[in-house]
Amino acid sequence: GLENTLDWYLPIMERQSGIHISYEKSGEPFEVNGNGAIHVYRVLQEALNNVSRHAGVKQAWVRLRFTSTGLNLEVEDHGSGIAPTAMKKGIGMVAMRERAELLGGTMEVGKPSQGGTVVRLAVPRESLDGHAG
Repeated sequence: GLENTLDWYLPIMERQSGIHISYEKSGEPFEVNGNGAIHVYRVLQEALNNVSRHAGVKQAWVRLRFTSTGLNLEVEDHGSGIAPTAMKKGIGMVAMRERAELLGGTMEVGKPSQGGTVVRLAVPRESLDGHAG
């Protein structure tokens, strides 16, 4: 499922990128399998690749929140931020938004108060039962 995949992937990403990733899980976990898990994982992967390639920092935060209505994923860095054109037209950004839409969810990009970028993915629970996408 998704949780095991993240537990496996995040240490690998840390080693490959040299970025320290603070990982927080909260809420009452539920199984996320199948296409739902793949789409959430790919959004995380793209967001962390963007941190590695563009942010110019050695620290990122990943937050996975299980709620009664769904799943929220945040990837945050306090780096250089994203140019407005890249936010709208960058292939990675477009792909992340498409994955969110396939799951009936939303993906937004914001700017934390400390500067940098935060990518927020919100997916309804009914889309994560292994049958969506």
